[in-house]
Amino acid sequence: MLIRNAYRVIRAKQRRTQAIVIASLTLLVLSIASFAAYQRHQLNERKELAQELFYTMKSLDVDIANLEKRLADTSNTAALTELRSYHVRRTNLEQQYDRFMSALKTYDPKMSEQDRLILRVARIFGECELTMPAGFADEVRSYIDKWRASQRYARGIRTAQEKGYTAKISEELLARNLPPQFFYLALQESDFDPFASGPPTRMGIAKGMWQFIPQTATKYGLRIGPLVELRRPDTSDDRHRWDLATKAAARYLQDLYATEAQGSGLLVMASYNWGEDRVIRLIQSMPVNPRERNFWQLLTKYRDRIPQETYDYVFYIISAAVIGENPRLFGFDFDNPLTHLESK
Repeated sequence: MLIRNAYRVIRAKQRRTQAIVIASLTLLVLSIASFAAYQRHQLNERKELAQELFYTMKSLDVDIANLEKRLADTSNTAALTELRSYHVRRTNLEQQYDRFMSALKTYDPKMSEQDRLILRVARIFGECELTMPAGFADEVRSYIDKWRASQRYARGIRTAQEKGYTAKISEELLARNLPPQFFYLALQESDFDPFASGPPTRMGIAKGMWQFIPQTATKYGLRIGPLVELRRPDTSDDRHRWDLATKAAARYLQDLYATEAQGSGLLVMASYNWGEDRVIRLIQSMPVNPRERNFWQLLTKYRDRIPQETYDYVFYIISAAVIGENPRLFGFDFDNPLTHLESK
């Protein structure tokens, strides 16, 4: 009897102890889960704030580009003062955004240098690092491999450097407050050949380093020569004068950037390649703000209507710009062709 009573007492204590342990563990698990949920909520809030900052910056970029266009035509003192205040605000927003990127550890130390450059170039062209679609980096790498598989990239960059195109093109782009990496658009268009002629199209024959069709060339002040309907160089055609064509191209890119493209560099590329008159009908159906009007939104809504040529065009330029940030990392035996900009 004594033994049985003692055993019952011990069993009761054990059950109480087990109940306390289970309750404590349950409370601990719930606390951990609650804390994890709180952290996820905080992280999502930070990401959302960071995205709001980024797209506010892009909206400001659009305003700045439009103001600069106005100032190019007039000497409006009030507009100049407003432009300066916009630039100050833009700098402050970018500093805040960079702090968010640091806190969110977007550029993780474990990230490969190639992935880091891909994110950096996407941001340069007006895309938020936090909204990159799945598989974006892999897609860019596949186009990098295409550049590496031919001599075209190295040959084009060598031509640009030897002929003095690099500095002039990047300076014209910077003067329009555009990313100098649009330099690689001319590589994709013509391999920096000022005497290039494209195939006949319904809009005429594109000519020159920037492959202007007659209509767009005339719109931006370039004189069209008498051989306009022939696929051959024409000394009377300003499209073959690379310096004049570069000035016109910078103005054209700025106009696309400031209006329909809403600060999306990738949408600018798509518009430039596909034809402004065709792509604009699609992008005008999208909301007028950088967050909802960009290349990714265009792909989401109209992928079946966008030619593969245009998709390739955009990714060839992005990948060329990524290589250009550190060519030796990708197996090329030369340095960043835009390095000279760092000293300015």
